[in-house]
Amino acid sequence: MKKMVLFAVTIGVIFVGGAVYFIKDEGNIHKQIGTAKVTRHIHTISHSDRPKYTNIKDLSKASDCIFIGIVEGVAGTRNLARNPNDPAQEDPNIYIEGVDYDVKVIEVLKGHANAHVLVTEQKQMRLDKDGPMVQDEHYIGLASGQTYIFFVKKSNLTGRYYSVGDPFFFVLENNQVVLKTKEKDLLEIYKPEEVKAFKARVKAAVEE
Repeated sequence: MKKMVLFAVTIGVIFVGGAVYFIKDEGNIHKQIGTAKVTRHIHTISHSDRPKYTNIKDLSKASDCIFIGIVEGVAGTRNLARNPNDPAQEDPNIYIEGVDYDVKVIEVLKGHANAHVLVTEQKQMRLDKDGPMVQDEHYIGLASGQTYIFFVKKSNLTGRYYSVGDPFFFVLENNQVVLKTKEKDLLEIYKPEEVKAFKARVKAAVEE
């Protein structure tokens, strides 16, 4: 019987943070995981190992920056996987697509942010040149014209902002702050809340 094992794979430099996990079928692996080349026989059942925060205090403390911003559109997409021999170049075999969004910052609740920033969300990945493209299980997408509260870290290499974990962002609609996530347990914790009250809780957490 073939044994299924969960392995952590470090793929160059992934600017959106977190390790990426893959299910490895031990009977079909021909190359060492962790090298630039990953065999296509690795199953594409994958997820990002993102931190999960179950209260606003821990979420706020973990974030480099918290800001409210309006999404103005998609700036572009890029490969987040770096060549381990030359981080300035893309990995020649692995493709991890990040979507960069132009965001107009209207209020900063923690840290510092310019008036316009780029926020990156990991969308999908391909483990080798001939492998299938697999959507990241956390991907939601940001809507142009919509206002969000972002809980993010900042890349020292690119200056772009990326997810601190889950929650990543909340949408502002009808004077309510509403969590956007695929984590059902977090939806039970972070119920829709009036904007003023939510901001006050965030600021109190930051000041502690």
